[in-house]
Amino acid sequence: MGIPLEKGGEVLTPKVWLIGMMSSGKTKVGRMLSHRSGLPFVDVDDEIVERAGMTIPQIFAQHGEPAFRAMECAEVERIAADSQRLVVATGGGAILDPDSRRVMRKTGLVVWLKPSIASLIAKRKTANRPLLQGHSDLAARYTEIWKARRHLYEEAAHLSVDMDHKSRELVAEEVWRLWNAS
Repeated sequence: MGIPLEKGGEVLTPKVWLIGMMSSGKTKVGRMLSHRSGLPFVDVDDEIVERAGMTIPQIFAQHGEPAFRAMECAEVERIAADSQRLVVATGGGAILDPDSRRVMRKTGLVVWLKPSIASLIAKRKTANRPLLQGHSDLAARYTEIWKARRHLYEEAAHLSVDMDHKSRELVAEEVWRLWNAS
């Protein structure tokens, strides 16, 4: 699964890619895992925003979802090509592209952060979530996205971590243990 990293006698894969639905906690868990491992943290969405010079909702509004997805694929490729060892939080749709799924699996450990759809719906976050805006029934929209993507998360992931009834800290520790065992 790639070139091992030796850190304090522990062996790690070069990158850990965190995937999962929007609002699943990839960024928070990624930052905690970065702190725990001492490795840099990269958020794919933040990188896109920085390169584009506009927010994700602005990208969607001005250029459409296909343009955003192209940017997302390019960013995954760029990060994957970086020889630096990293903790990477992807956007929820990063798994939509087969090349992105392939390159993530090839360059590190892909961990699916997997809260239940019910817990995602309970959060009801709509700010800066273009795929939710304009939908009055958020539960139906989350469920629709979940059904369309679930098999892609399964295909992309080496491992999954159930998140319900766990703190983000506990999830980060679980990912750390899995990463060390890979």
